[in-house]
Amino acid sequence: MRVLVVGAGIIGAALADRLARPASGAAARLTVVEAAGPGAGTSGTSYAWINANDPSDPAYQRFRTAAMSTWRDLAAGFGDPAWYRPSGNVTWAAADGAKERLADRVARLSGLGYAAGLITSARLHALEPHVAAPPGALIAHYPDEAHLHGGSAARALAHRAREAGADLVTGRRAVRLTTDGDRVTGVRLDDGRDLDADLTVCAAGRYSPALLATAGVALPLVDPSEPGSAAPCLVATTTPVQSAINGLVHAPGLSARPAENGGLVLEADDLDAGIDESATPALIQAVGGELLARARSLVPTLTATIAEVRRCVRPLPVDGYPLIGFQRPGLYTAVTHSGITLAPHLAALIAQEIAGRPSPALALYRPNRADPRPEL
Repeated sequence: MRVLVVGAGIIGAALADRLARPASGAAARLTVVEAAGPGAGTSGTSYAWINANDPSDPAYQRFRTAAMSTWRDLAAGFGDPAWYRPSGNVTWAAADGAKERLADRVARLSGLGYAAGLITSARLHALEPHVAAPPGALIAHYPDEAHLHGGSAARALAHRAREAGADLVTGRRAVRLTTDGDRVTGVRLDDGRDLDADLTVCAAGRYSPALLATAGVALPLVDPSEPGSAAPCLVATTTPVQSAINGLVHAPGLSARPAENGGLVLEADDLDAGIDESATPALIQAVGGELLARARSLVPTLTATIAEVRRCVRPLPVDGYPLIGFQRPGLYTAVTHSGITLAPHLAALIAQEIAGRPSPALALYRPNRADPRPEL
């Protein structure tokens, strides 16, 4: 069976790694097409938080919790790689309403069997000695959560797939799907070549709708070009710094974690308004300055400066849930906002389906499901 994976972000790279293993039973010949390099897009620029921290949908929360376990198993196979950091996560709330919401979240997650608990300021100081939380804050700790250096992880997975026999075509973009009647037969590249396949897997993230549309296939993703779209965000990285933070820290107004370069990765949801395709360099620079100011409030001893501010465009399904499954004969789609968390777990389930064994765990997340819920 000839399998073609379009995209080598974290989803495509994890799937290639899984399919290239002899035990997968899914692919005799595997080709991966990537326009830039593995992890060069959204996977390498995102905040990359591995978690199942939302209790609002218990079934999806359990699905994400299983994915966290799969990450631990996969990382163990790489021998504790530097790109996977099971650092835990701390967060707090200071205002009364926010405290009530945080306490409720911790209680609901604990009730689902998730590792979540309230801690004292002394325990926070032991975990993050350089972080300043306000007096009287309600503090929560999620010890099993992790973060990923997404670009390095995708490169490691793609490299292992190539060592196992996969063909990796980089620097070439898939411009359209090729078809024979209703069946998808592969892709055409931007250099005019056709790559034929028995099964084409679209794992192209934010670029998936455009590629699928060339064969008349729709995918309900939030349009990142629309004014006010929630898909784009800004993620800043600081210069290297010693003794800043040890793991994930979610303070009111700022999310921070260690960066691969020895600095910090910074993001703030409220600063993403207006970060669409028309965002000017001046606006992006201003957001970087505000992120740094907030980081210096979080870590009063911080001496770092902003090294880079990156615009990250996330593939956001309209209803918030993954889009996974067959859409046409010869065509399988794998796109989700939660790619960093779900990638290796999805890869295992997708490999099972490609081998001819439908996965009940994916039944809720088919891309052709009816009645998407735009309010989410």
